[in-house]
Amino acid sequence: MAKGYRTGNGIGRVLLSISLLLGVVSLFLEQAEPVSAILRTIYFLDYAILFFVLLELVFDYRRSLFKKEYLRRNVFSLLLVLAYVVLFVYNRVVFPAADGGTLSGVSSSVVIIRNVFLLLKVFARFRRLSAFLDDITSKPAQTILISFLLAILVGTLLLMMPFTAADSDGLSFIDALFTSTSAVCVTGLIVVDTSTAFSTLGHVVIMVLIQIGGLGIMILSFFAIFIIRRSFSVEDKFLISYMLSENDMSGLTRSVMRIVMITFGIEAVCSILLFLGFGRTMGWGGETAFSAVFHSVSAFCNAGFSLFPDSLERFRNDLPVNLIVAFLIIAGGISFSVIVNVWNNVKVRLVNRFTGGQGKVPRLSLNSVLVLSMTAGLLILSMFLVYAFEHDNTYSGYTLGEQYLASFFQAVTLRTAGFNTIPFASLTVPMYLVMIVFMFIGAASGSTAGGIKINTVGVLGSYVSSVLRNRSRPMLGLNSIPSEQILKAFLILLFGISVVTAGTLLLTITERAPLEHIAFEAVSAFGTVGLSAGLTPDLTVPGKGVIIALMFMGRLGPLTVITAASLSKSGRNVQYPQANIMIG
Repeated sequence: MAKGYRTGNGIGRVLLSISLLLGVVSLFLEQAEPVSAILRTIYFLDYAILFFVLLELVFDYRRSLFKKEYLRRNVFSLLLVLAYVVLFVYNRVVFPAADGGTLSGVSSSVVIIRNVFLLLKVFARFRRLSAFLDDITSKPAQTILISFLLAILVGTLLLMMPFTAADSDGLSFIDALFTSTSAVCVTGLIVVDTSTAFSTLGHVVIMVLIQIGGLGIMILSFFAIFIIRRSFSVEDKFLISYMLSENDMSGLTRSVMRIVMITFGIEAVCSILLFLGFGRTMGWGGETAFSAVFHSVSAFCNAGFSLFPDSLERFRNDLPVNLIVAFLIIAGGISFSVIVNVWNNVKVRLVNRFTGGQGKVPRLSLNSVLVLSMTAGLLILSMFLVYAFEHDNTYSGYTLGEQYLASFFQAVTLRTAGFNTIPFASLTVPMYLVMIVFMFIGAASGSTAGGIKINTVGVLGSYVSSVLRNRSRPMLGLNSIPSEQILKAFLILLFGISVVTAGTLLLTITERAPLEHIAFEAVSAFGTVGLSAGLTPDLTVPGKGVIIALMFMGRLGPLTVITAASLSKSGRNVQYPQANIMIG
């Protein structure tokens, strides 16, 4: 470290990292088709990069204890900044590209050279940048956050390319960012029609992004690492244990293998079943096969993306298709740990039954019992509420069997799936409010779903029950709930309410729509549900930004977001006098 330079220069390294990231994006966009949306995006990014580069320089200079020593030891870096500024002025002020036109050969070369200077500046600061990245990646929550950001960024760039669009023009930056975020965060909200706006390659990109988002990019990465070198480092195991909420790291390798194989296995089997279901009306060609695979991945990952303009409304009366998609949604929403627990239990029972063995049947864990019982209870309750509120409205022209099937399917999709077999534009206001509640709850912790999670609701319910019964400790069955979990549950609830309220408030400012539609859209984004009251395609640019932020925070989860945002180390263990506050 240079003499006279203060330690703890995290902000400067963050600014430098942002500058490099934006520089890569800008350079990538320069090679795309010169449509007006891309040119405006490049223009904005160039000025943002200049701002962050200069801000990082000013910040470093002000933090240095000895100004002359700082200037002497950073001559190379300062020269690179000067070269970057000169090339920027040449490219943006002296000889700017005409609006809507392409860059000349000289200007294009200047852009490349300019970004190379930015890269050299990063290399000049590589030791400090490397230390910052090591610090970030040593914290699991921040590693997960960064991995999702990178996946979203790569998806955005791909969806802006002409080969992923049906009209060969590519999406605008904001629409590509929205679609990529919706796919990686397995939400399903769309600002362009997925079935018509993208080419086959575009659909493949979206499907891959959904799979990455559903399993988690880190789990897929560690699965690939295991296949290649057959082992994990201690840091790898620590990160995986955080993601899977597993305290015992001895069986992590087996857990990762099971998760990936179960996911691919369920998706493969259900793809075949959906192919048989779709084939009766769509034919038996390759398009039908791809559609079956796409919808299987989308349903299991609870994404809700569909290759049909009307989602699954055309299959409203198709019992097999409804049941297969519903099974995929439920399986993806109960979490991998519950699936493994149930599978081990059922497997031993089947072996004992057909072989006459006496193998010990693994017991279902308390978490599995809670998830399964609450999933069943919420599905039954929401099914009858949907039927009750829409019986004389949306269902007025349906047969009784169609009404119950549609009610069951919509009750399932409220678990953060996003498919629909009925039109949502004409639902009653009470129905919107009921759906908001169920979307806010979401599915199980550790699953592909969003929301505050039914595990959280179960813990909160046990606490409320203990207060009403005047018990000293909250109980679930014969087990007491630790106070730390109670506090986490209330923190998650408060975070969810705060984020949804803030998002709804911002959307009421940016959008012109009924309040119930705005609140529905905000909760659908936070719960990564993907159901829409018809507001999403007409969102303003600021409104799209709000929904993007809600989807991102909803997919990561409150605890991951809060933990990743906490940059300071734990404070000293100091005991303070207790306060006596009147409550109630």
